[in-house]
Amino acid sequence: MRTRVTAILVAQRGGEWLDQTIAGIAGQTLAPANIIAVNNGGSDDVREQLLASGADRVVGLPSRLPFGEAVARAVEAMAPASDEGNAGVRADAPLTRQGEGQPKLLPGTAPDEWIWLLSEDSCPEPAALERIVSSVQRSPSVVVAGPKLVDWDHPDRIIELGQSLTRYGSRWTLRRQELDQQQYDHMQDVLGVGPVGMLVRRDVWDELGGFDPALPVYDDGLDFCVRARLAGHRVEVAPASRVRFAQSGVAGPRIDRRRSVLRHAHRQARTAHLHRRIAYASPVVAFLTWFCLPVYALLRVLWALIREQPGYMVGEFVAAFAVFFRPHAILASRRRIAAHSSAGWSAVRQLRIDPKSVRTARMIDREAILASSGRQRREMHFISMGGLAVLSAAAVAAVVLMWWAFPQTSLFGGGLAPLSPLDQLWANTRPIDGIPADPFTWVLALIGTLTFWNPSHAVVLLMIVSIPLTALGAWIWAAQLTESKAGRALLSLGFALSPVLLGSIEAGRLQTLVLAVVLPWLLLAASRCRESWSWAGTASLLAAAALASAPILIPAAVIMLILGLFTTLRGVARVLTTALVPAILFAPKFFASIVSGRPLDVLLDPGINSPFQPGTTWHLLIGYPEFGLEGWAGILDGIGLGGPPATLLIGVLMLPLALLALLGLFTGRVAVTLLHSALGALGLATAVAAGQLQLTAAGGSSIAVWTGSGLALYWIALLGLAAVGAAALRRGATPVVAVALAAAIIAVLPVSAQLVLNRVPFAPASSQMPALVQAAGETDPGVRTLVITAEGDHAVRAELVTGSGLRLDEIRTALTTPEEREADRQVAELVAGLASVGGRDVTEALQSAGVGFVLLPVGGDDAERSELQRVFDQHQALANAGLTDQGLLWRVQQAPGQDAEVGDSATRLGGTSLSGTTVWAVQLAVLFGVILLALPTAEVTWRPEKRRRPSRRKNRATRARSTAATEATATEAPAESRADAADAQTDPAEPTAEPAVDRTADAPGERTTDETNGDGR
Repeated sequence: MRTRVTAILVAQRGGEWLDQTIAGIAGQTLAPANIIAVNNGGSDDVREQLLASGADRVVGLPSRLPFGEAVARAVEAMAPASDEGNAGVRADAPLTRQGEGQPKLLPGTAPDEWIWLLSEDSCPEPAALERIVSSVQRSPSVVVAGPKLVDWDHPDRIIELGQSLTRYGSRWTLRRQELDQQQYDHMQDVLGVGPVGMLVRRDVWDELGGFDPALPVYDDGLDFCVRARLAGHRVEVAPASRVRFAQSGVAGPRIDRRRSVLRHAHRQARTAHLHRRIAYASPVVAFLTWFCLPVYALLRVLWALIREQPGYMVGEFVAAFAVFFRPHAILASRRRIAAHSSAGWSAVRQLRIDPKSVRTARMIDREAILASSGRQRREMHFISMGGLAVLSAAAVAAVVLMWWAFPQTSLFGGGLAPLSPLDQLWANTRPIDGIPADPFTWVLALIGTLTFWNPSHAVVLLMIVSIPLTALGAWIWAAQLTESKAGRALLSLGFALSPVLLGSIEAGRLQTLVLAVVLPWLLLAASRCRESWSWAGTASLLAAAALASAPILIPAAVIMLILGLFTTLRGVARVLTTALVPAILFAPKFFASIVSGRPLDVLLDPGINSPFQPGTTWHLLIGYPEFGLEGWAGILDGIGLGGPPATLLIGVLMLPLALLALLGLFTGRVAVTLLHSALGALGLATAVAAGQLQLTAAGGSSIAVWTGSGLALYWIALLGLAAVGAAALRRGATPVVAVALAAAIIAVLPVSAQLVLNRVPFAPASSQMPALVQAAGETDPGVRTLVITAEGDHAVRAELVTGSGLRLDEIRTALTTPEEREADRQVAELVAGLASVGGRDVTEALQSAGVGFVLLPVGGDDAERSELQRVFDQHQALANAGLTDQGLLWRVQQAPGQDAEVGDSATRLGGTSLSGTTVWAVQLAVLFGVILLALPTAEVTWRPEKRRRPSRRKNRATRARSTAATEATATEAPAESRADAADAQTDPAEPTAEPAVDRTADAPGERTTDETNGDGR
């Protein structure tokens, strides 16, 4: 049977691509019998291009329709299959070539009529039609055939060569994004093909009703092929037929580099997938799937977050509900499938892609994406490059220095205190009575959860493992900076044994230990946050932990964030995400400090703030946060060499490290040196400013903000430059680094000796309060102890301790400011009543406040302490309970404890109209979302490269040349000769039409997109 092909060309934008496609159709070695052009809502320029193209008909549509509907309008405009004598009339063009010498077919000799679907951005190569027609002529059972779609600007790259379905009904593009080396030219049978370049028999098109209107963009061609398969027909690809395709969205999805376009395409793909899944399923499964779509939408939103694709979350939600609210479209699709399903789903099942092939292809795609973007995982060679040796050395150092902490399960003293039970621990993260919790409380809750049976034990374990954990993180960070073994060892051991870390261990500054452990990982995640959402989420969580431990670093963090935003515009959203968790945790405290008129209170150190004397600028410059150089000043004072000689001695010991850092500053990569210079400068400036910033007080003494937080940042920056400088020494790095490390270890010998000899201010938490108070606290958690410390002559410091003692997670810096509060006045009245001889009876006041004991601790001014003891012994409200290890204890007469209460979390937070419960719920939701975002996943996203869009309008001279060329072609090969050539062909090996000139040479500029897949695979 003879073959008659009608080409249908759909255009809506016009311009250069349309001109090249028209030239490609005109240059076919086997010319189509008819050409029907569709102006799909395009402008007058598009209409003029189509009228000048030589098409037999131009169908004008007033508004833009999906590709399938535009093709359907063109098919309706075609002459009926029984009336082949009429070649057709243009819809909006004069009759210039109609009816002149058209051949009349005899009865019984009607040709086998086919339609060839093209869009304005799909230019066929000269032999495309001939080869695809040849393939269907060899197989009469084939009713649909598709070409090999290749990239518009890079024709050697395959875009698509057939389609299939995965196990769960997702569209799978076969042979996507590969170089065309004719390696797949043997392929034939496939489950489906795309709409572009599709050759379909017209009677089958009419029988199946064309493309499904419910699939306007994605899967229209695939669904049509599935229905053809169910009707007992065959579908194949013709690899020898090649069509250049630009994927501009006329047929199928629009593929562009912009994220908004990619998100829109993903939503369209998900909508088509859900619709097909329900349409193809059995009735019971289809109903249950449709009914559960709202729940499925929420699960898909979470899944998009886990897959590091937050931009797709809205699309997942909208796609599910779009299908849910269109049940009529689903029913129409199911009726369309059932009407012609004679072969059954077994005809489709055997052509599905198997799961193993899917996994293999995705793995190959992932590796190709990582390789092309330079994101392949860098091997650090942890064992061979000395990482294991460094970790082992740090572990040995931790055992030697912290041997006394191993038998302990909780510690009290210095900056340490036990934690509350697990339920109370997490409850303390809420704003209570309008007072916000410190963000560090969230860190304590997370740490305590690790040993949920005894949260306080986790604090002890953190102190023990802080040295090896810090060394491990610093070594990983050093591996990003240098390939030198010596340089990596210098950074890791130097930071793990720095004066800041060892001094913090000695003083029990848990906040600085958390900062030191987190800081190297934070630098790693922040430097890579542009690569993926997982790194961005991880950086956000680590930044929250670091800033919660050291709020004084907030200004430095803001400066680094601004610098990160302005270094490059790539990944700005990911960079901003790193500030999400810190912002949500600090927001309550920030608003409360603004309302109180003390905005700098947000920088207060969390936890127990012990008085200290900040180091001088020279001390800070050589890395020591406190005055006294961690014991060196006392040692040298003992031999008569205190003051400047101590600073000079430590400066000499730190000189090798400083010289290596200076060498690294001039020999390292620009990005590395600039980063570490900025970090070092910000860290040192923060330490200097912190020493001058006194925001809280203990008794009559003001307490400065801890300078060690800024010095931790300064230390890791200095050591980073030194590691880079060591790499520049090459073979000479090992002895120089050995000298620098030895000098640095000598510099911390005094504080190390204090740790080794167990000269630390820590004791078991059980000794925090007297045994009598501990027992009363266990039976009555609400009982309170009034602790009065003699500070000086007629000066005391008083505080109320609830239960068996102070809990670290209960401390709120908003209550430690020098401002006087109602609770402070109440305590002052109680102390005044107790300390006054012959004053009023305060028994009722003590009982109403829930005070069960009065403790006069050891220490302080001896004279004032003796006077207080004499007064308390004479007071009728108190009964002497004897001398304890903690001091003198008195019991309040008949003072029942109050019910232990956490406080009211429903109270509005200061500065906002939100309750504490609402704020806490928002914080939890954001934390949960960022944790999901930070989960590692194998998903990678490959965005198309930037493409230069072709001009939509051509100048008049170019348009005139194109029109003249078209007229010349029409003169040499009139319309009737094209029809005769198509009707007369019986042997595909003998083309009857002479090859026309290929007009595709003037292609637009260099193509820059290649890698995006429309189905979001």
